[in-house]
Order: sequence, then C-alpha cells, then structure tokens
Amino acid sequence: MIDRCEECLQNACMPSISIRNVPQETRDALAAKAAQSGQSLQEYLLAQLVDIGNRVELAEILAEMNAIALAWENSVSSEQILDAIHDGRREADEKWDRL
Repeated sequence: MIDRCEECLQNACMPSISIRNVPQETRDALAAKAAQSGQSLQEYLLAQLVDIGNRVELAEILAEMNAIALAWENSVSSEQILDAIHDGRREADEKWDRL
C-alpha cells in the first residue's frame, strides 16, 4: 500500500499538458503508432514529448561550437600549434637517436 501511495505522490508532482483541437485523423494515426509500439496513447505521446524535450537544437550546437572556436582563437595561435608539433617531433627523433 505504501508503494502505491508513493507512486501517487510522485505523479501528483508531475505537470500535465492538454492539447485541444487535435484532428481526428491525427489522433487515430498516433493511436495506431502507439499500438504498434505496444504502448498506450498516453505512454507513446509522453515518450515522444520527452524525446523532443531532450533534443539539442542546431542553433544551440552552433553557438557552442562558436564559443569553443573563440576560446581557442584567443588562447592558442596556429604558430604555437605548429611549434608544439615540431617540438614533439624533435623530441621523438632525439629519443630514437639515443637507441
């Protein structure tokens, strides 16, 4: 009985969404997709909404990439990168020469 009560309390904290004016054909198509996946319409739609909510938008990805590019631009020059590559190769050559 306590498990059931905890479940009710958990669900009581969850928000609900109502969508009005859904065309009958759309509702029927969604219900068919839910049935094909072995879910109720509610379970199917909830899974779809969670998936949509978890998607990262292209604009967000591009903004993050731009921020990374700016950080790298301001901290390391291409000349410094090339110097580091040459230094690394020089060190490797020196190690091989000692063998």
